[in-house]
Amino acid sequence: MKIGLLLTREIYQELERRGHYLGISKTSTVLLHLVLYATQFKEVTKEELEHELDKIEVSHQQLQVEISDVILLKYDNRKMYLLTVRKYLSAYLSYVVNHTNWKSEEKSVFKAVSTTCLSQETVNQLALFKEQTGIPNTALLNYALTLDYSAPSAKLISKESDRVQQGVQLTKSSSKRIQELSDETGYPSNIVLEQQLIKLLENIVK
Repeated sequence: MKIGLLLTREIYQELERRGHYLGISKTSTVLLHLVLYATQFKEVTKEELEHELDKIEVSHQQLQVEISDVILLKYDNRKMYLLTVRKYLSAYLSYVVNHTNWKSEEKSVFKAVSTTCLSQETVNQLALFKEQTGIPNTALLNYALTLDYSAPSAKLISKESDRVQQGVQLTKSSSKRIQELSDETGYPSNIVLEQQLIKLLENIVK
């Protein structure tokens, strides 16, 4: 469903800056927020939503976003206080952005295209996630590397025979982070990347 979300200039620009850091569009950045924070902020109150809507009423821009049924289903049983889906998601997104702190860039960043070896299971999960949400792999790959590092499991390390090549687009910051973690831990860069992806995907499906 295509929804014209209403965003204050400040929220619009902040989403743009967050997208710049990850090397993705504003619409992909919006979708990523709606997926990541569907549960964390589900108890936002009527007063908090109205506060965000009051700011939107003063001045706003509209951003057309194609939101899949899978994402909308995450908000299906939400108490919306008689707001339309459009107004609720606009206010909810505004609340989320104001209550989270992401790395950002003022301008678009360069993405290096390369290949890495991931397990077939992870490649399948990435493909399914993209199909269900419309969020590109680039968003998950680069966002995963902003998370705190978790050591890989023995099962992941032993999956050498089950690995396939996967094209990736990483920003300079992400590539640097992988190399730093690889140097610190002694694990190959593809293992570091896959572990962070697994951690992110597990958190999303909770």
